[in-house]
Amino acid sequence: MVNYRSLGTSPQFSEPDADIVFCSSDNTLFRIHSRNLAVTSGGFPPAEFVAADEHVDLTEDSMTLELMFQFVYPRLQPRLEEIAFEPLLRLSEAVEKYQVYPAMQLCNVYMAKVLPNHALDVLKYSLRHDYPALADRSAPFVTLATISAANSVPPNLLYAWLRYYDCWNSKVRKASGRAPHGHKCSNWLDYQRKIFSALGEQTGIKNDESISAVITVPHFASICCKDDADRWQRDFIDQIRDVPPFTKFL
Repeated sequence: MVNYRSLGTSPQFSEPDADIVFCSSDNTLFRIHSRNLAVTSGGFPPAEFVAADEHVDLTEDSMTLELMFQFVYPRLQPRLEEIAFEPLLRLSEAVEKYQVYPAMQLCNVYMAKVLPNHALDVLKYSLRHDYPALADRSAPFVTLATISAANSVPPNLLYAWLRYYDCWNSKVRKASGRAPHGHKCSNWLDYQRKIFSALGEQTGIKNDESISAVITVPHFASICCKDDADRWQRDFIDQIRDVPPFTKFL
């Protein structure tokens, strides 16, 4: 450990009576009261194990620690909806690592809010920290292209997702073959062709929302076209609803 007097200090966490000092990976100090850590977290070293003129090095950057330490004090919490995904992900991982209890569930909620974007990162986070409901929500939005391009995918996640993907796709292929036949409206074939094209362009696993958005016709379409599209949509969704959630494949 290095003498902390030579480093800069976070303006928000600089109280002289704080009894434990942490240093971020980008060399910013955070003076924290151990009594607050004791009642809000479970992953930090006790103050008595740190010398008075030394600091504890943490692997997180100053932005992450600035956000995280706000949750160990009785103050207004940071507005997580205003931060970008990467800082949110770093914060979410940090509060799990140090067991900052007031922030753990809140971060879980905001990780869910970013879906359908960043689905693979959300899925990895949910499996690392045992959030099965969030894993089941995020898995349908992960695409084969995203999995293929990812630098690192845990083997258990990859194996489970590939089986899940295969199960969904077999149902989707079956459901696609149940398109209404015998429709006499001159526009129906064009609508049907566009629907099949859109289904083919969706490289991810289809869910109820994506099916409803694809198996549809323009608002100005005739009643008979709308009725057939609605029937096809309902049948399609019924076909895929019996696919088990992702966590059943783990």
